[in-house]
Amino acid sequence: MKKPLSKKLAAAIARENRAEDAGMHADDRTTCYPHQDWAENCEGRHVRPTAESLLAEHNEIERRRNRT
Repeated sequence: MKKPLSKKLAAAIARENRAEDAGMHADDRTTCYPHQDWAENCEGRHVRPTAESLLAEHNEIERRRNRT
């Protein structure tokens, strides 16, 4: 179960969303919008896609599609 956002975190996410919309680079965030948490708590959860991982994902989708 996901814990509710604290007021401080919710305010920081909203503030950084506005700043990013105004041109701030996403790497400068202290919050993580996708995970709704502080960036330091999400450090290991962001994995950049590689050609190998994209190919594996594609193959899995095709395998599931062809199974039906």
